[in-house]
Amino acid sequence: MRSGEDGDVEPYEPFAGDLVLRLATEGWLVMSAEQAQGAVDDLEWTLAEIRSRLRKAELSRRLREMSGENVSPDVDCLVIRSAFAGQIAAERWERALVELPKYIQAFRIAGSL
Repeated sequence: MRSGEDGDVEPYEPFAGDLVLRLATEGWLVMSAEQAQGAVDDLEWTLAEIRSRLRKAELSRRLREMSGENVSPDVDCLVIRSAFAGQIAAERWERALVELPKYIQAFRIAGSL
């Protein structure tokens, strides 16, 4: 959390894709091609993982809707936990889907890839 101009506490912003991209575009973020490729590879893996988790959360939601009352208690508990975890993280995951490609582009620029 950080303090705003009026002294109120503003929520912490975990992403800075626009800033990182601007720094790379303006030449302030520079790295070797090897460093940049490593970062890009890691970010692309993370992006694929987030997409996978969002698909699983959506599938879980659809299965729950389709099954109605005909689900064993063990499966029902698992589905509910999965849906709850997905709902908690979904907003951050969706934000990451927007922000991570900016980081990827920035590191490609920074490493002249």
